[in-house]
Amino acid sequence: MAAVTRLVFSPHYTVDLGGHVFPTEKFQLAARLLAPVCRITAPREPAREDMLLAHDPDWVDKAISGRMSLADETLMELPFTPRVARAHRLQAAGTILACRHALKRGAGLHAGGGSHHAFRGHGEGFCVINDIAIGILKMRAEGRIRRAAVIDLDVHQGNGTAAIFADDPDTFTFSMHQKDLYPEIKERSSLDVELRAGMGDRAYLDRLRESLPAVFEHKPELVIYQAGVDGWERDLLGGLKLSAAGLRARDELVRKGCQSHGVAVAVTLGGGYARDVMETARLHAQTLLVFAGRSEEIS
Repeated sequence: MAAVTRLVFSPHYTVDLGGHVFPTEKFQLAARLLAPVCRITAPREPAREDMLLAHDPDWVDKAISGRMSLADETLMELPFTPRVARAHRLQAAGTILACRHALKRGAGLHAGGGSHHAFRGHGEGFCVINDIAIGILKMRAEGRIRRAAVIDLDVHQGNGTAAIFADDPDTFTFSMHQKDLYPEIKERSSLDVELRAGMGDRAYLDRLRESLPAVFEHKPELVIYQAGVDGWERDLLGGLKLSAAGLRARDELVRKGCQSHGVAVAVTLGGGYARDVMETARLHAQTLLVFAGRSEEIS
């Protein structure tokens, strides 16, 4: 896999959520850390037709207008404003762009995205638009791929992604997540691996090594990697107790798996909720550096 220098990011990803647990500024901080070694490319607004690939028309209209009901906001657990709507639309476009980079260069890096809790007709869990599903379906609509896979290693199950692709034999969804966390009612992925709290690096990496071959048996032409870092030992929402070194080893396993099978991979960042947002940003930047094929340490 060739070294990647392009990084997809927009400053519009950062929005004021008024003390919300999701630190939107983490994406910008991660991008700044990588600015010396990556060339940043900003996505443009996605077409309505792109969002319709994965979402119902009524939901797309809400995402475009920036107006939703109180019930919608409650389910998303997210204050919804036109700026929030724009941030999520742009992240969908960002994942499309990262997929194009991946198919051209072997890997595509997105300092954002990973909204795996968004369903066809509603948002959940801080997620409005499922950029992962849109990225895969857009590449397929353009004739670039047929078979795809999702490797979702966020601490929470990728329930929206699993539901969107439930009847799609050409898309393999793999989610390895903590069992006793949100969502309370899980969807069925192609492969779900449920983990106990506090398992630590060694047991986690063993489970990942055992599970990854099933993804590549599907023979995907593109993998989208949801690389949430909320399994970290000091994350406020996760409880897997993974170290920073363990997360890097996780990322290396995914990178080497894609590389050895000749599969393009687009990286999205997903969750990460450390008390110090800079710690989360460093972990995200570490993930992106792994897939850029670079050995620099994040300071």
